[in-house]
Amino acid sequence: MQGLANKVCLITGAGSGLGRASALALAGSGSRLAVADINAESAQETVSMIDSSGGQGMAIHVDVSDSTSVQLMVEAVESAYGGIDILVNNAGVVGELKPLHEVSEESWDFVQSVDMKGVFLCSKFTIPGMLKRGKGVIINVASVSGFIASKTGVEYTAAKHGVTGLTKQTAYDYGHLGIRAVGIGPGVIETPLTAEWTCEGGPFHELTTQAPAGRYGLASDVAKLVCFLASDDADFIHGHTIPIDGGSVIR
Repeated sequence: MQGLANKVCLITGAGSGLGRASALALAGSGSRLAVADINAESAQETVSMIDSSGGQGMAIHVDVSDSTSVQLMVEAVESAYGGIDILVNNAGVVGELKPLHEVSEESWDFVQSVDMKGVFLCSKFTIPGMLKRGKGVIINVASVSGFIASKTGVEYTAAKHGVTGLTKQTAYDYGHLGIRAVGIGPGVIETPLTAEWTCEGGPFHELTTQAPAGRYGLASDVAKLVCFLASDDADFIHGHTIPIDGGSVIR
């Protein structure tokens, strides 16, 4: 990919799953990584993997739902690396997987605070530095649940629809100022978060196996798309959230 060497990339939720795979792929393209996660030990494990492959990374503990925590994270990265070129808003959680009238208020608030507010806060505190430098890329990891209703539950579906809207508005507001905002809509990807879904008989088994690709996605599939969207090769893509789901939402 063009233009990734020596770029500074901040990825939230990078202690495992899609975030870790994306961090490793970007590091392999020559980028310098800031690996952020609420689990500091997992973040350090990702950095150790980056370091062992000859890359450069730093681990940061963050709670993306907390304004002070996010602000301190951004300040730490900017102090260590001089700025942030690429922000990947990947941190996310799922809710209770129940119908709306059975969902607790606590579950609703928790999912919104991480999946929606977290994207808002990380973008809010990263954008000023990008504006000063006149350039930047923000990649928001949404979901196919940002396009359709599904068995992922009302909290998650509502939050991810919000992320696709936030991505559009960020592109609209900042595209002319040098900041490119795009989104990714993964289908069911095999990660620790989805282990109970990807087994045979799981809630998405039939939907996934009957889709054109006929398989669950891999974290590496998403990582490749992250690298492309972060690169100069994707310079003409603004505001859209791109499905990567094996074709499951085309029906």
